[in-house]
Amino acid sequence: MSFKDLPQGGARDLDLSDHTYAADVIDLITLEEDRALGCFSAMLCDSEDHGVQPLCLKCVEPGASPDEMVDLLELVLPLLAQSRGSILLARGRVGALRPTDDDRHWHQRAIEVCRAHGVKLLGFHIATHDGVLRLPEPLAASDVA
Repeated sequence: MSFKDLPQGGARDLDLSDHTYAADVIDLITLEEDRALGCFSAMLCDSEDHGVQPLCLKCVEPGASPDEMVDLLELVLPLLAQSRGSILLARGRVGALRPTDDDRHWHQRAIEVCRAHGVKLLGFHIATHDGVLRLPEPLAASDVA
């Protein structure tokens, strides 16, 4: 997908619970220059999982703690919970398009803070120069037993 391929209303017309659209939107809102410097991107969504507002924390150092991400989420998640919205997240960075231990740590922290606020996490992605990769959903307790 590119900016030219978006529907007339942009992300507002896409169901971002569809993983293909979600990855395309992450690719669009996580700019190449931000990936090169390190970033954290979010698409705030409405109750129907349509994108409403993108956000980006820039210049996130490699190996940085996810604390800034959590701080940002602590500000916006109460508003999303109130409106029954959802959220789509990505960590932009340099390097291979393979999950690292840091990526998994960021993903886990995102799961925990979204769960604590009762906000649906539509997906957590890694965005590098090579593309966008969605990390897997967490296992339910019944899947582990």
